Amino acid sequence: MTYKTRMRWLYRASVGTGMTCGLAVGLATPSSASALLSLKLDAPYVTVSFRDTEPRDGSNTLILRPQGGGVEVRKVLLAGEVPSVNRTVVKTLNAGISPGVAYCATVEVSTRAEEGISGSFGARYETAPVCAQPGDSPTAAPDLAIGAITGEANPPAGTNRNYWISYSNSGGDVQGAVIEVVASGSLALRRAPESGTFNGFQCAATGTTGFRCTGGNLPKGTKNQIPLLATVTSAGPGAVHATISAPGDDNPVNNASTEGVIAVPRTA
Repeated sequence: MTYKTRMRWLYRASVGTGMTCGLAVGLATPSSASALLSLKLDAPYVTVSFRDTEPRDGSNTLILRPQGGGVEVRKVLLAGEVPSVNRTVVKTLNAGISPGVAYCATVEVSTRAEEGISGSFGARYETAPVCAQPGDSPTAAPDLAIGAITGEANPPAGTNRNYWISYSNSGGDVQGAVIEVVASGSLALRRAPESGTFNGFQCAATGTTGFRCTGGNLPKGTKNQIPLLATVTSAGPGAVHATISAPGDDNPVNNASTEGVIAVPRTA
């Protein structure tokens, strides 16, 4: 089947009747389509794993339908376009589900139209449903991430500068998180962050290049920053590298980041 034919077939499938848990699925799903792999309930949060196979997906929306009715259907954006085909996304989301209620979940996959195909509608289909009972849900897995690294892009040589590394946990509570930060090129470590100041991390220098912090306590929803207190040793390129890890984090793709700088000569 050509991609153009497949896109038309998917759109015809997308206009079928909607699905309710326990009833037949109205949207036909191709056998090679993206798939919802697992669902865990921890009201108001849900943890899902989703395998994306669409090269042209535009959005992926998680739809949670209560088994037996009685409470409203919940919809929440799971992800926009997922980079790279066949990637598995593991996420914990505040979906606003009700405690003590069983849910069935699908992912509505919307794809962009191929260039040259006219019309204002792209393809859309729902994955096969996955259902879960509240009692089936163990504690959600952590999902740690390194976010933006901010600071002066062109620091003068021979000065001290601070660079701030954002970190977060969108998954379940975790203790024993580890952050490692390394400076390279024109940047060097001035001193490690004060222990216990940032989410309980105990920090120690690793030579002159960076520091390692252990024992972090990151409850669900944590968002914070930790500084690299740096010395600009010379003019030229440099970088700040940061990683975060913890036992049970099954989504390592967002656990590292690097930010480059170009140090400039110091003027009088």
